[in-house]
Amino acid sequence: MFKTPPPPETYDTLSDTSAYARPVDDFGDPSVTDDPVGNLRKLRQMMIVKRRYLAQDAMTYPVMFIGRAQDIAEVQKLIAALDDAIAHEEQLGGPRDA
Repeated sequence: MFKTPPPPETYDTLSDTSAYARPVDDFGDPSVTDDPVGNLRKLRQMMIVKRRYLAQDAMTYPVMFIGRAQDIAEVQKLIAALDDAIAHEEQLGGPRDA
């Protein structure tokens, strides 16, 4: 009924987790600009993509749903903090020092 797992010394963890361990390329252009608000918005978008991957991972591997839900909650805190940082930078009105 169940397939015997491979011995630990031959198990390829990286290969097995590749479905949910996404490469950085999935986040698009990694270039940095002199625009602090633009950089924060890009980082915020990366966190949204990460949140979506975590939700997809929970659906693909249901046994992990509690851990993924906790991960999503932490990512959501970061998104909220980035929203605050973006609002603060916009109040500052430009790339000058705070």
